[in-house]
Amino acid sequence: MLNNKFSGVKIWRKEGGLMPKNKVFILSIICLIFGLSQSQRLETTILLPDSLSGVLYPQAFTYNATNNTIYVGGEEGDCVIAIDGQTDEKIARIPAGSNIKALVWNSANNKVYCANGGSDNITIIDGATNSVITTITVGYGPCALVYNPTNNQVYCANYNSDNVTVIDGVTNRVITTIPVGYGPLALVYNPIDNKVYCANWYTFDVTVIDGATNSVITTISVGRFPCALVYNPTDDKVYCANYWSDDVTIIDGATNSVIRTITVGDCPYILVYNSTNNKVYCANEYSDNITVIDGRMNVPIAVIAVGYYPRALVYNPTDNKVYCANEYSDDVTIIDGANNNVITTIPVGDNPLALVYNPTNNKVYCANWWSHNVTVIDGATNNVITTMTVGYVPCALVYNSTNNKVYCANYNSDNVTVIDGATNSVITTIPVGDGPLALVYNPINNKVYCANYYSANVTVIDGATNSVITTITVGRYPSALVYNPIGNKVYCANALSDDVTVIDGANNNVITTILVGDGPLAFVYNPTDNKIYCANRYSDDVTVIDGVTNSVITTITVGNGPCALVYNSTNNKVYCANYWSDNVTVIDGATNNVITTITVGNGPSALIYNPINNKVYCANEYSNNVSVIDGATNQVITTIQVGSAPRAFAWNSIQNRVYVANYGSSSISVIRDEIPGIEENRLLLSAFRLPLEIYPNPAKSYLTIRLPPTANRLTLKLFDISGKMIKEIVAPTDKSEIKIPLKGINPGIYFLQLGKETKKFIVAK
Repeated sequence: MLNNKFSGVKIWRKEGGLMPKNKVFILSIICLIFGLSQSQRLETTILLPDSLSGVLYPQAFTYNATNNTIYVGGEEGDCVIAIDGQTDEKIARIPAGSNIKALVWNSANNKVYCANGGSDNITIIDGATNSVITTITVGYGPCALVYNPTNNQVYCANYNSDNVTVIDGVTNRVITTIPVGYGPLALVYNPIDNKVYCANWYTFDVTVIDGATNSVITTISVGRFPCALVYNPTDDKVYCANYWSDDVTIIDGATNSVIRTITVGDCPYILVYNSTNNKVYCANEYSDNITVIDGRMNVPIAVIAVGYYPRALVYNPTDNKVYCANEYSDDVTIIDGANNNVITTIPVGDNPLALVYNPTNNKVYCANWWSHNVTVIDGATNNVITTMTVGYVPCALVYNSTNNKVYCANYNSDNVTVIDGATNSVITTIPVGDGPLALVYNPINNKVYCANYYSANVTVIDGATNSVITTITVGRYPSALVYNPIGNKVYCANALSDDVTVIDGANNNVITTILVGDGPLAFVYNPTDNKIYCANRYSDDVTVIDGVTNSVITTITVGNGPCALVYNSTNNKVYCANYWSDNVTVIDGATNNVITTITVGNGPSALIYNPINNKVYCANEYSNNVSVIDGATNQVITTIQVGSAPRAFAWNSIQNRVYVANYGSSSISVIRDEIPGIEENRLLLSAFRLPLEIYPNPAKSYLTIRLPPTANRLTLKLFDISGKMIKEIVAPTDKSEIKIPLKGINPGIYFLQLGKETKKFIVAK
């Protein structure tokens, strides 16, 4: 899919180049076009939960010992947050690239290097001022960093271009690029022999690089799919974890020869070295344990049971402890480095993925990927000191016209942020249910309703006081809300139970439940004809409900994956955004007939109508922009770039502003609208599809995937009902089927994607 579109205006001229003779006329047209193209503009961006936030899905750490600062980067947000190691307060938000995979500190020059896996570059940050020094272009898919203090060089492994970029620590310039094996995934530095080791995922080997000359010394064959490296300075050995062969290769640092290969648990993923007891710890993802290897004897000496899916390790030399972050049990196991016993297990945030140690204050920091926060653990007492939120995932917005407030539902944080409509400042945050996914406002009773996806209920909020009035039980996986002012009713679409709950707006009681299509995910109300329209994502249709009788009038076939609806009161039209077919269906509100279909951006996921200018705004999640549609002509006027993964709207009628919730950048874009614009050019991208088979469906403990023969080196992606990717797996080169364990994945509806082929499946209890 394309992430960018040509912006500007569409100017037609005949073949042969005939132009108007009147130059004044030309200038007038140019001025008019410029003025009109500025009619919709991005006014500001509101960061959530505060101005020192914005990191989503944190997955990378480094520690700056000179300034006692911890740096954290994430998959989304395009920034790095700096945390004070003494106070655990956020002190800076530093702009960086997309999908930050790794961070490393240069102790000689006090610089932090940030590998931006999504933008193919490295951001270099001044460790003293936390400002960006420069950005360096490297290879494709930078994913690992290591620092060579002997020669003051930084090495960057580029996963998709199969090479390593070498950067001068003083000048910030690229010294050279070294070809290595296929899919370089991990790096480690050997200070005794001044060598850099690079584990190559697809060629099952390790490239040894001379740290002085940056030339390749040799390539060492190891196990299948090497993914982690660690160095033992006591015995001058390098350890390589081989993910698919379930073993660890031990390499002699002086001779580059393989000493031994040790069988460990299922899918070894990460390694750490205990310098006090000369031990190597290997976390095994699928067997939920850690293999302890004797550094001198090269033999396993213990197997330690930990939590589900261990994904990160760090060593605390002050207290001789090893910390293991367990992704699916949401906790950290603390191990005694002397006797290999588990000291305790500490609950942290959702899906902990990274750890770093602060030796100055004896603290361990844990990045919680799914809850977008960082847990700080006391190294001496094993107690949680604090948890810092580094980003929210805004997924729904609604405007309160009575009090001029905007409400933002934060899906992963289980709360609703209230924003002042005049100042754009945050007023308060309200705790609600599990997975708030939709909002609607009741102007008659001044109430805000919040549908909580995982807790199967609706929270009712007082619009004046911002306090919770009550919680209403509804169907399974409530995903959308709409308000009927004629009957003072609230309708709640329940995605898994395929029905709609009707709620009395005055007393908050449930009136009835209506059966609709497969996977109802969106609503809109037509006040002209008193109809409710319900978009059913999996049956590719829209159910029309009578607002008086609550009975189904008809069902309308639309595009692929309808997920959003909006009503045009000026022309009595209903617009339906079709997520998978990248278009919007326009329906006649009187006859329920389809008028036309409009091509928009990639992954249209939200709609809103501006009655002042008779425009429809369509948020395109994958192209990170908003299409503006003329309500009279059904033509796209312009496209506005916003934040990452826009998914929700609210319209402020007083200031004529449109608020866009950017799911992937922890922010809200504010668009100012004044006068109409001009239609823009658009590119279409042909779909790339591969046949994909999955079973069982529904699944409980695991999901089996039958791969097409051309799937090698492609990536399988697992998405939840909201469209957020929760798991990513590289298709193996030697298997036609793979099994995905479903440990830690909540029951619900999910999607598996390979290329452009997507399969829906259900995780059952």
